[in-house]
Amino acid sequence: MIDEGVVKYELKYTRTKELAVKECNKIEKVRSRLYSLGLIGAYCDGIGFGNISLRYKKKNSFVITSTQTGEIPKLNPNYYSLVKKVDFKKFTTYAIGPAKPSSEAITHACIYSLDSQINAVIHVHNEKLWDYMLKNGYLSTNDTPYGTLEMVEDVKKIYKDIDPFLNNAFVMKGHFEGVITFGKTLKDAEKTLFEIIKKLLK
Repeated sequence: MIDEGVVKYELKYTRTKELAVKECNKIEKVRSRLYSLGLIGAYCDGIGFGNISLRYKKKNSFVITSTQTGEIPKLNPNYYSLVKKVDFKKFTTYAIGPAKPSSEAITHACIYSLDSQINAVIHVHNEKLWDYMLKNGYLSTNDTPYGTLEMVEDVKKIYKDIDPFLNNAFVMKGHFEGVITFGKTLKDAEKTLFEIIKKLLK
């Protein structure tokens, strides 16, 4: 059984109208490409996978695709959430928007906390890509479940003495098929993802 799609952190959520922010459109352009390639989607049981976020107004907040939207080909602003704050000590996420944030929101928050210049995070699923990265020396978390405080600590640990911009991709060993890339822009994060895929296909 694939452990996917369940929000594990405590969520303090306020429902609001759709997010009228440019970040939604920027995310959607990239998401559409990744969806068409099956890197974002849903399993046979209907559980969705894959999510993207963008830092909001150079703050610690970020716009992220909402939970369980992987199966939807195109997302309008009603399927996005604004994470205002994450309290790692209390394992609590504070968010607003028309829909609740992705179950991976706390992992995204952890990545943004690594460096203030990180502005975009992409999380996709693909077994061949996941397996390739595990076998070819890419950065990896331990055999840790997604969306947990342990995952947050794992991410912090692997980047403790590493420049994140020189190693802006890692594989989630304990999260079957899960791969994350990030960057100063969405373009950077997507470029890194496709560079790894290109190596895989050689």
